[in-house]
Amino acid sequence: MAMTPAAKTYMRRMLIVMTTYMVLLFGAVWLDNTFDLAQPVRIILSLLPVLPVIACIWTIIAFVRAVDEVQARIILESSLIGAIVVAVASFTYGMLRGVVELPGIYEVFYLPAFIAVSGVAKVFVKRRYQ
Repeated sequence: MAMTPAAKTYMRRMLIVMTTYMVLLFGAVWLDNTFDLAQPVRIILSLLPVLPVIACIWTIIAFVRAVDEVQARIILESSLIGAIVVAVASFTYGMLRGVVELPGIYEVFYLPAFIAVSGVAKVFVKRRYQ
């Protein structure tokens, strides 16, 4: 199946955004590990990779607006499932940590968890619409 123009645009934009993210992330870590930086500089460096993540959100929204209604519904439904599963899992884990000795989870893992769960959910949601 050939890619739609919307999918081609999405893939091109995501490649640029994710490449920028990786450069900023690894660059910030390298700079922080190599030099003795002042705290304000370290804060700015740690926040730089957030900018491509925001661009990623805009790219996803533009893609959802460009696809047909069924594809948009599949994307939105799988995203909702991903958000709910990660929210309930993190809430449940937090409640358990209140009564059981468990390691903490870095907040930076919530977004990749959401993306992963949404991707798995999309496989099952897509089947419903076939």
